[in-house]
Amino acid sequence: MTRPKHFPHRIWAACDFEGRTPDYAWFGPAETKNIPRYPGNLTALGVSERPYKDFSALMTGINPVPGPRMGKVNYLYLRYYIEGATEATFQYFSLTREDNNHIRVTGLTEGKWSELTLNFTRDARRNDGSDQPFADGERMDDLKVFVGKPKDGKKYQLYLDDIILFSEDPKMPPEKEPFPNRVIFLAAFDTGPKEKYWPGDFEIVEKGLPADSYWLVARAVPRKEGKGKWIRLQITPPRPVGERTKLRFRYHVTGASAMTVQVFDATDQDNRHINLKGLKQGAWMTTRSRLHRRRKRNDGKETPFAAGHKVDDLFFFIEPDGKEAVNLLIDEVVLYDAGKR
Repeated sequence: MTRPKHFPHRIWAACDFEGRTPDYAWFGPAETKNIPRYPGNLTALGVSERPYKDFSALMTGINPVPGPRMGKVNYLYLRYYIEGATEATFQYFSLTREDNNHIRVTGLTEGKWSELTLNFTRDARRNDGSDQPFADGERMDDLKVFVGKPKDGKKYQLYLDDIILFSEDPKMPPEKEPFPNRVIFLAAFDTGPKEKYWPGDFEIVEKGLPADSYWLVARAVPRKEGKGKWIRLQITPPRPVGERTKLRFRYHVTGASAMTVQVFDATDQDNRHINLKGLKQGAWMTTRSRLHRRRKRNDGKETPFAAGHKVDDLFFFIEPDGKEAVNLLIDEVVLYDAGKR
């Protein structure tokens, strides 16, 4: 497969290499010359392990700490550039099973940037020799890509970009939206302490959640100024947005029928906001917002939210409709550059 047609049911790990974060280690250097050319993309991943022990001629990849949770049917999508070979091994590790799951891929396109999607649930084998796939809720550790044999005298090059690890639920209909071009920021809150991995103003909760919740979610806290509650997600370091920047997230709200979603444009030094109305209460819902169309800033001026503008905060504001207590839960936050049909 090259590029999936539909947006995933869940994206559980992603890295576009536009900023080093405390929760993603890179097994290679940043690459700024040989990159996929599209608006907003500035960096890819190179290779530093040459050779990689006695196993391969080179290796690169990522380690999404602290172990995001996989889904029901798990896939890997990425962009790649390879020279000197048309074969590679793609492997990731389950912290739950304490073993790797790998696919040996042939027929890769050499000498130009290309796209690849792999179905790990269907096609991978564990390194212990079994074909038992990783299960829903297992925690992933590192992703590694291996090319060539050590000391075989051949010259290899490998670059990766826009890695997206995602899952589909066979019981759910496919999403109508196309697959994302690039994931800019992702927050699922399922693993890791808040202070280190999820900076911002909110609480992470696990117990007493409504039906159809995933493992952990973000809960709004009272605002110090003004009424109602809010969630602020800090994006560190600031990330460049794309040509068609959108925001997708799950929410569960009670006591309110409206929400203001806001992103801080660090390039223009002002916020851009969207008012969501008619929210369904008492159930988990998924919503999407076209941020790239928000020319109007909070100061009233209009400037394009253009590719390359950097963002560093996401806000979710909620106020009560009446005297009833207001509560807001947020999960599966994906800020992304939308794909084309």
